[in-house]
Amino acid sequence: MATTPDTTRSYLVQLATRLDAAGHGGKGALLAEARALYGWSNTKLYAELERQAGWTSGRKTRADKGCSRQSAESLEFVAALERGSVRANGKQTMMMPLAASIAATNGHAISVSARQLNRLTRARRLGVAQQSDARAPTKLRSLHPNHVHQVDPSLCLVYYMRGEQRIIRDDEFYKNKLEKLAKVQFKCWRYVLWDHASGLVIPWYVAAAGESPANLYRFLMFAWGQQPARRFHGVPKILMWDKGSANTATAVQNLLTALEVKSITHAPGNARAKGGVENANNLVETQFESRLRFDPVHSVEELNTAAAAWAEAYNANALPHQDTRIRRDGMPATARYDLWMRIKQDELRLLPPEEVCQSFMEGKKVTRKVGRDLTIGYAHPRAKASRKYDVAGLAGICAGDVLEISPLVFGNCAISLRVPRYDGEDVHYRLEPLEEERDAYGRPMSAPVIGEAYASRPMTDADRAGQALDSLLYPGMTPEQMDKARRSNAALMGGTVDAVRHLSQIEIPAALPRRGTDIAVSGQTLFEAVPLSHFEAAKALRARGVDRPDLHPWLVATYPNGVPDADLDDIASRLKAGPQTGAPRLAAVG
Repeated sequence: MATTPDTTRSYLVQLATRLDAAGHGGKGALLAEARALYGWSNTKLYAELERQAGWTSGRKTRADKGCSRQSAESLEFVAALERGSVRANGKQTMMMPLAASIAATNGHAISVSARQLNRLTRARRLGVAQQSDARAPTKLRSLHPNHVHQVDPSLCLVYYMRGEQRIIRDDEFYKNKLEKLAKVQFKCWRYVLWDHASGLVIPWYVAAAGESPANLYRFLMFAWGQQPARRFHGVPKILMWDKGSANTATAVQNLLTALEVKSITHAPGNARAKGGVENANNLVETQFESRLRFDPVHSVEELNTAAAAWAEAYNANALPHQDTRIRRDGMPATARYDLWMRIKQDELRLLPPEEVCQSFMEGKKVTRKVGRDLTIGYAHPRAKASRKYDVAGLAGICAGDVLEISPLVFGNCAISLRVPRYDGEDVHYRLEPLEEERDAYGRPMSAPVIGEAYASRPMTDADRAGQALDSLLYPGMTPEQMDKARRSNAALMGGTVDAVRHLSQIEIPAALPRRGTDIAVSGQTLFEAVPLSHFEAAKALRARGVDRPDLHPWLVATYPNGVPDADLDDIASRLKAGPQTGAPRLAAVG
């Protein structure tokens, strides 16, 4: 029978009415008819009746539902043991049978099987799998195009040597032969920018030995600046990337500060925080670089020209016989450029001339002393003369303080002011000269708008359960202390858990020794010592007190094949006893 969601719901509503009208004995036949019609189990049928028709059987829930003879304290202890065994890479090294055994050894009454313990921990969101799900990434949103950009550099599969395009092959540069790749001095690096709101992709290539602040600067100038035949441009408000050395370099950070771009770096090993640009890198590799095997280019300049043409077509959904529109829940499939073109005038922040940006890359932060009138004098790079900035009323600033100043690009000769605090958390202020514009209420236009702040993700049951388990693993510790204890591999639960010590106290049942069979050795190998040379033997005999002028000739005549080391003591005794008579003694050798 062909069914649709509408027909199924209509049938279930009618079935619910018939079930209410049927007597006690007639409901079974109706339920059997529905099960046969859809191939559902009894549980599935009851669930769909409740979900789509709002009908329930009316049976009372068991009074003991959710209860267990296993104590909650012991269950949390077992779950904490499992949680504490999870390594940094997410691998769980202690499973339930072992955790239950350790818990029983430490005085916890384990009254159910390991399988039932697993069921109970899953139901209470205490299991390792549920805790892992609780750490799943939260979906983020940006407010408009150019609000958030993500940037990520990657080693490209293509490189150039002596004017020839070459492609890294898996059989030539696999993980155990990376030293061969290291011999390629100037590899080709791919920088990719991804706009969070529109999904727009901008690739750029450079031949270099590795990542550097200079190459990163060149890419940002290319991506944010206006380029011929490219619609996309503009400076974002937030830049997300990893903690690479080039990204966190002082010169780059100075530029971002001057452009009023907030830099957000994710923690090491958490690349999914910028998963959009990770996917964009894969997209460039599979959709553009795969073409180069069939239609090579011969320099990085040609590569950038081809990449720019491909990106324009891809973002505009203009590639022949390809649908490159972006698809998201709640909106129709749309070309990336169509989404980016929704940007408004106040959201499109134009990149200043490159010579201005270069001055901020090379510029240094300066210090200025606060005057008695609570003002600071500073000559902004774009100002013709020194200007005064009012710091009166700013928390943490007093007359005579020496403060660090950085010039900002946007605004009327605005500066960034860093004020150190006693607790180590610096405060940053954005200031403009005293003649700055004010609104109708007498407030500075540069003042931050109230309410523009971050919001944390609401806590789930798994989060709260995880906090309870952490309090068992690290009793009496703050979250910061817990993190420190994790990094130092401190003993969990204060070292009170007997997970190993009891092993030596386990009584193993006695058993009769097993009889064995001797190994019959077919032959015995005898090793003979190498005899001493006549010189070595004479030296050893003199050390034993033998004083005979013809000792060496006597040894040569008596032991022509060398002197056995074991005979030295006997030879010394005979020679000390007196002179030898008769012909030299012939000794059998071999």
